[in-house]
Amino acid sequence: MIHAVFERAEDGELRRAEITGHAASGEYGYDVVCASVSTLAINFVNSVEKFAGYEPNLELNEIDGGYLKVEIPQDIPSHQREMTQLFFESFFLGMANLSEDSSEFVQTRVITEN
Repeated sequence: MIHAVFERAEDGELRRAEITGHAASGEYGYDVVCASVSTLAINFVNSVEKFAGYEPNLELNEIDGGYLKVEIPQDIPSHQREMTQLFFESFFLGMANLSEDSSEFVQTRVITEN
């Protein structure tokens, strides 16, 4: 199962997402749930890089897959932060919808940072 944990700050901003696991909804190369999660995550990171103009902090397992952590730096200018939040909310919405449609393969939750 894929577990997606989004961290929201007290001010409402999404700050971090950690995606772990594998969907195992189909054979390797034909797992549409895994492909959907990968597409949402890659699109989020690419959008931040291309349109917000910076690289978010990333950790990933490039060998085995199944792990991505993305974190937004605290010291970015407000125009980059606003754009990033739009992309982050879109990423979260996609993951939440995927969790509803494929709950046996994906679980998405939000935690609030203290």
